[in-house]
Amino acid sequence: MMAAAASSVHAEDAVEYKPLSIGAMSEFGVIQGGRFGENSKPFYDEWVDHFGASLTQSVSVNGKWFLNVGIGGIFEFQKQEKIGALWGGTQYRSFFIGPTTADVEYEAFNDNAKSLYVGMGIFPYKYNPDASNLGEYLFRTGPYPTYIMTGGYSFVNNSGASLQGLKSRFTLGKFSADVFLTTETVMPPLYDLSLAGVIKYSLADGLLDLGAGVNLKRLVPLRPSKTTVETPDNAYFTGPDGGTYAGNQSYYRNQKEFYGNKLSTSGATAGDTAKYNQAKGLLDSVTAWVSPGSTFHPVYNYYTQAGIVVDATISLDPKKWLPTSVKDRMGSNDLRIYAEAALLGVKNYPIFYEKQQDRMPIMVGINLPGFRFIDLISVQFEYYNSPNVNSFFESVSTNGATPQFVNGSQNLLSKNEYGDQLSKDNYSWSVLIKKELTRGLTFSFQAARDHARLVSDATWAGPFLDPNEVFYTTNRNNWYWMTQFSFGI
Repeated sequence: MMAAAASSVHAEDAVEYKPLSIGAMSEFGVIQGGRFGENSKPFYDEWVDHFGASLTQSVSVNGKWFLNVGIGGIFEFQKQEKIGALWGGTQYRSFFIGPTTADVEYEAFNDNAKSLYVGMGIFPYKYNPDASNLGEYLFRTGPYPTYIMTGGYSFVNNSGASLQGLKSRFTLGKFSADVFLTTETVMPPLYDLSLAGVIKYSLADGLLDLGAGVNLKRLVPLRPSKTTVETPDNAYFTGPDGGTYAGNQSYYRNQKEFYGNKLSTSGATAGDTAKYNQAKGLLDSVTAWVSPGSTFHPVYNYYTQAGIVVDATISLDPKKWLPTSVKDRMGSNDLRIYAEAALLGVKNYPIFYEKQQDRMPIMVGINLPGFRFIDLISVQFEYYNSPNVNSFFESVSTNGATPQFVNGSQNLLSKNEYGDQLSKDNYSWSVLIKKELTRGLTFSFQAARDHARLVSDATWAGPFLDPNEVFYTTNRNNWYWMTQFSFGI
């Protein structure tokens, strides 16, 4: 792509090389508590240390073509730390290096009143400038299985998304529209095409900003058999009794195992016996119905990873109402109040995705006054009432679209009832403080209980991150603090 663009540059073309952009960051802090993976025990006071650097070169040709090429890398240790029998003092380490951006844009027209740019490549994208950590759901979520991600290889100042494909940007006064045709290069199945659009409108000189977006995820599956896996484990069917059942027997087997384990303890109740018998009965029925010798032949319907994500944003800047003498003492981000909501999958499916409200994260935030001494004090809260594990495990392991089922042999996510702790992670929060210490050098501090994941020692998972988020509850020890020093010129 870049070679083709470069070949169109002739000697008479006006080529302007922008100053080379150099950036680096050092990030460190402590995760107070959480979990690694699915079955491991909780951990506490885990030290995290990241270092990254990047170079970016921008070029314009005749003021109509704009090219950006960047490369960067982040160094960190994989989690969880493993001690070998021979090398007990060593840890696995990772260095992720690659293009941060490699895109080209063409200015179709720009007459001050309206403009149109079209382009292609790999590029960062952020549509909600107020979302400092939580939010940005349109490109950081999945519908089936339903999951939300924050951060990535670093925790702080990492709230956008990296996209690959075609892009366009149209502006008309206070109105703007972005349209993308992207290819999936991170989360398997790879290469599926998604069509997405974001529109924004600003009212009363920035007093109120409104936005809406839609992402038709995996609209064009390159291999439909991988996007919609037609196996019993990724299916549901109507039983001979008229009820709807999951084809994946683990869903019932794990429940049976959990209540069976409870029956072996001294605190077992008659209710536990009834629930064990119910789970056993469901498992036995499904197993019999789908067995080769069964006279009943289930007609399977399949879950799919394709789905529609919709999103809406709103931001209010009350500074516009303040007297000039007060407003001049505040920074441009101070006092902004904002919210974002999304629906992760418009279509309902039986058993696991029956209610739209269970797939609707809602984020609200406010930027507290920094009075030009602190550049940003962002406080965000999120409510997300999902009955499932926030995990893309099935996506990366089987290409399936069902949730990850709670393991029946551990009680981290099940205590009194099977999966009853899944309601304990409905609330998330984040506080970010930023201060430019000197030109190009910025100090940031973030404390949060969000949807962070850690680089896993099992690096087969799509983006090399553990499919499960670190935090599984809102208990007082499930959060982190992180400090970052970043430098850019």
